[in-house]
Amino acid sequence: MEIDKVLLDTSLARLHHLVPSQIELAKLVSEVVRAVTEIFDLAGAGVLLVDADRALRSIAASDATGALLERAQEEFGEGPCIESFIIDEMVESGDIASDGRWPRVTPTLLAGGVRAVLGVPVRLGGGPIGTLNVADDHPRVWTDSERDAVGHFGAVLENLLLVGLVADRNDRLARQLQYALDYRVPIERAVGHLMATMRTDPITAFEKLRRTARDERRKVSDLAEEILAGRRRL
Repeated sequence: MEIDKVLLDTSLARLHHLVPSQIELAKLVSEVVRAVTEIFDLAGAGVLLVDADRALRSIAASDATGALLERAQEEFGEGPCIESFIIDEMVESGDIASDGRWPRVTPTLLAGGVRAVLGVPVRLGGGPIGTLNVADDHPRVWTDSERDAVGHFGAVLENLLLVGLVADRNDRLARQLQYALDYRVPIERAVGHLMATMRTDPITAFEKLRRTARDERRKVSDLAEEILAGRRRL
């Protein structure tokens, strides 16, 4: 898709000038999601954030398609957006119907009309705290300009979240953002520990941690801290 650079620059400039101290943080995140959906004429978009209970939780979605993209990956613990968070890199799929990397979540995404997906890590405090995710309802070759532009929206989102956090806000999303910063490190370290002890890759280690916590109806963060303290082995 050919990007309208003037429209892109105008949208990014408008988002840059939003003031987190004056606007509810959840509305700011929703503005970014809405803007990226419109610029690229996407079927949906959303944001996942680190969560103590489920490892990652949806905090914003553009519409039903965006909500499905987030909810399905939360449920199954896999997908391009989950992988983007774990490896701290942009992850894309031009057509998940022919992409065998996420076999459990793919049928649900396809049933909901999701075909192409791009996940971009959102970073604060030196590492990822979540992802900005976009989806289309037909196969799509993600161009370099599209990847760069979605990355710019991710950077705007990072800035808005950081300013909102520094503003010492007490709204729900600001508190969840602080939780994300607090919980990210032990979860990352526990994944690293499991990679070493299980001799596996980060995605498998993350899923093992998440699934064990879910099966035992425990918080992922609590299980991670027990593993690091040597009180629990998986």
